[in-house]
Amino acid sequence: MAKLKNVLRCYAAGMGIKEISSAFTLSRNTVRKYVRAFQESGLSLEKVLGMSDEHLYGMFVGGKSRTKEPSARRVELDALLPEYAVRLRQKGVTVRKLFEEYSQGHPDGYRHANFGILLRRYMLQTKAVGHVEHYAGDQMYIDFAGDRLEVTDEFTGNPRQVEVFVAILPCSHYTYCEAVWSQRKEDLITACENALHFFGDTPVAIVPDNLKAAVTRSDRNEPVINEEFEAFAEHYGCAIYPARVRHPRDKALVENAVRLMYRSVYADIEGLTFRGLDSLNSAIRDSLKKFNAVRMASRDYSRRELFERTEADYLRPLPAVRYQMKERRTATVMRNSYVTLFKHHYSVPKEYIGKRVDIVYDAETLEIFHGLRHVATHHRDDTPYGYTQKSSHNLPGRHGSYEKDLGEIFQRAASIDNIVLAYLKEVAAHKRYLPIAFRSCRGILSLEGKFGLERLVAACACASQARLYGYQDVLGILEKGDDAAFLPSAEDCGTDAGEPKLPRHKNIRGREYFSKANMSNNLKTNSNENK
Repeated sequence: MAKLKNVLRCYAAGMGIKEISSAFTLSRNTVRKYVRAFQESGLSLEKVLGMSDEHLYGMFVGGKSRTKEPSARRVELDALLPEYAVRLRQKGVTVRKLFEEYSQGHPDGYRHANFGILLRRYMLQTKAVGHVEHYAGDQMYIDFAGDRLEVTDEFTGNPRQVEVFVAILPCSHYTYCEAVWSQRKEDLITACENALHFFGDTPVAIVPDNLKAAVTRSDRNEPVINEEFEAFAEHYGCAIYPARVRHPRDKALVENAVRLMYRSVYADIEGLTFRGLDSLNSAIRDSLKKFNAVRMASRDYSRRELFERTEADYLRPLPAVRYQMKERRTATVMRNSYVTLFKHHYSVPKEYIGKRVDIVYDAETLEIFHGLRHVATHHRDDTPYGYTQKSSHNLPGRHGSYEKDLGEIFQRAASIDNIVLAYLKEVAAHKRYLPIAFRSCRGILSLEGKFGLERLVAACACASQARLYGYQDVLGILEKGDDAAFLPSAEDCGTDAGEPKLPRHKNIRGREYFSKANMSNNLKTNSNENK
């Protein structure tokens, strides 16, 4: 009576006589008989389904219920069917081979056609599956297609195989597709992120197949998820819920989505040549847009329409920023207090020299840890053999460029006097080599501490007039007092009581000493003193 009840259920659901007959291998007259008896009874479907088998038999078949005993050959075949069903799943085993084996041992048994029908019916009964309910905004299924696509390398012109990533929201069947270089975690995370942005929001869980990039170790109770993939999911507020191993029903929807991509996207781009991944993905997006806009089979709406109607409002908002994928490496701090990543050197404090540190980096930043202690943060720089350092690390040696340091000296000179600034620029021009110019200019400014500010200005003016450019030249002028003629006079300084006069230094000879009338006498005096 189970078949009878199913016939009535299908009729109540709107199936026609022909469809019901084909589905349950019953004659159309028998189906019409059952339907007519149901209509004449005037009872509801629920009440009819609640009747006992005896009552149903009397109502729809007539007469008293009787159980037909199966034939001997049917009993023999039923005993063999479990073994045949197991063997049929093995490679190379067919229904015909099983029938040949059966007919040799049972020459009076069923013919080939009936044997195949009974075997397949048994397998369907043993593989019965329940209906899986999908909820709006709950899951996103992901997988890679088995068949890869091909692009032409932009630089070499050689063909290159690429993977095809597929994602689907099971409630609305809204589908996303993208080509990536590989199935590595970097490409998997990027594709998943692009899928979330394509859908506009995030589901509660992401359901991957047991991909190595997503699942480190499979387990029926609690699989181990890849750390980086789990960090990505946490950033978007999702859980990772891998499909069970050897349970194809867990991922049936995404596998069906892959098959649909073969029929739509793959078919649309067949025979076309693409130079680079971007060109291929552009064509995939065009085909995908058309695929989601087409009405689904036996329905009057498309995947896009179903998504907007039933699921879009149930997804959770995306975070403000995209996920930055981080990598980790271990390095030893060198004697110069630097660590190296991709041939570029980054500074750490001196106390970590010789210690092992962890470098955690992404495309923008680089962080250095010693155990659980944060050591330093740098902006990532991939310039080969370059150095990035922070002044707070107080590393030994000289840091920075001579151009920068010389510029700082010029700024200091400008704050003293324009005469000093102009002279130092002349010194830098005559020295030609920046390190020499820097040292000379730095030394000239240091003379302020020994001789005073005014004498330094006067000495620079004197040296500039004499066209002498260098530290030793300025030092000689100051030691000999040749700067006296360039010092401001009392008149220049003012004679008012409120204006202080400049003090006289014992080593300053005055401009009278250098007059032509006294020059010969001064030379004679100096020669006598030398004797």
